[in-house]
Amino acid sequence: MIKAVAFDIDGTLTFPDRSLELAAVESIRQLRVPVVLATGNVLCFAAALAVTIGSVSAVIAENGGIVTDGTSKIVSGNVDACRRAAREIEASGALALKRINSGERVTEIAYSKDALSASDVELFRTMAQQCCEDVAVVDSGFALHIKDVHVNKGVGLAQAAKLCKVSLNDFAAFGDGENDVEMLEMAGTGIAVSNADPKVQAVADYVATQPYGSGVVEGLKYLHLL
Repeated sequence: MIKAVAFDIDGTLTFPDRSLELAAVESIRQLRVPVVLATGNVLCFAAALAVTIGSVSAVIAENGGIVTDGTSKIVSGNVDACRRAAREIEASGALALKRINSGERVTEIAYSKDALSASDVELFRTMAQQCCEDVAVVDSGFALHIKDVHVNKGVGLAQAAKLCKVSLNDFAAFGDGENDVEMLEMAGTGIAVSNADPKVQAVADYVATQPYGSGVVEGLKYLHLL
């Protein structure tokens, strides 16, 4: 029996232009179980969306680096290692990089993908690995994140589950991106929307036939929560 649900935001609750799928929002508002929002974005963004949607019990931000229920806040990760790797990559001059949300981001470093090719992304990954073994690069679909290798949305979900007092086995998790893999693996039931990365679909218990928010509505019906 599903007793709580976690949702990735970008690419899961939103369209590619980052506009919200309102049918998904309406469906979330109908749920009678705790809801967790999980994102690679910064806390202020996630917290504002939680207020907009309503009925959100906890938020996971910065790919698991920050978890809060509005009362308690857990901050994880070695941000100094992330900063060191970022400085080395930027100093090399090999890539034209643009940091995003640098003033608000506290546990990781993120770069826009807008001007980066697929080969640029692979070079970025390689350089980060060579710089520091304590960091990992994750692609959220909208940005490249340098984060602590031991921090991810799965770890964040485990912390959120404790705050919500719900067993991980009783959680369902929805996602689409590479940075959602650990969260779907950690949850008792993982749901991938149809636009999800193949890595996400591979670990999901159910892959929706519909993309984005329509896939969320489909998944909630599959779980008999609607």
